[in-house]
Amino acid sequence: MRLLASILGIIMVSAVARAEPVVNADQLRTFGKNSTNLIYVFTSPACPHCAAYHADIMPTLIKDLADTGRAQIKVVDMGFDVRSMAASKLARCMTESQYERFMTQVYENQSDWGYQDGYEAKLKTYAGKAGLNTKSQERCLSSQKLEQTIIEQRNNLAQMYRVQAMPTTVVVQGVKRKTFLGADPEIIPEIEALFQK
Repeated sequence: MRLLASILGIIMVSAVARAEPVVNADQLRTFGKNSTNLIYVFTSPACPHCAAYHADIMPTLIKDLADTGRAQIKVVDMGFDVRSMAASKLARCMTESQYERFMTQVYENQSDWGYQDGYEAKLKTYAGKAGLNTKSQERCLSSQKLEQTIIEQRNNLAQMYRVQAMPTTVVVQGVKRKTFLGADPEIIPEIEALFQK
């Protein structure tokens, strides 16, 4: 009887642990200082709509919300293919300024690396132009630990916030959550309205 109770206890603890995913969000690409208000941007380097989001929405959100301290923005890498994973791994190894230069190249040249052979060499070229040296590129691309971290964050956060498409923006203000789908710039004033005093 004690053995059965112990087994049931372990199963229940495991179920509880899975119900609340544990995510080290500190390792996500983050803009802005610590804040109780969070904006999660679920995106993928190979997603055309995400490229539009990066160009037309992200700069405004960073300038108006992250830079002013009203919210902290965290980018969740959602790529499910080897090409997107390679781009995400390289991006994680960069400084903020390097990241911006790299991701702009990645998004502007999706047709050159996202659907062609030799994608890794092309991504390395973009990374080099952004300032990431060859040794760091190789270390990032070969890191299984980094890849596993990205996968766990992607899966856990997507489950937690019920994300089913990219790009998706989730605004978290305490217990309140608001989700915005797509890359239409019209969502900018709707998001910013949530932070009006």
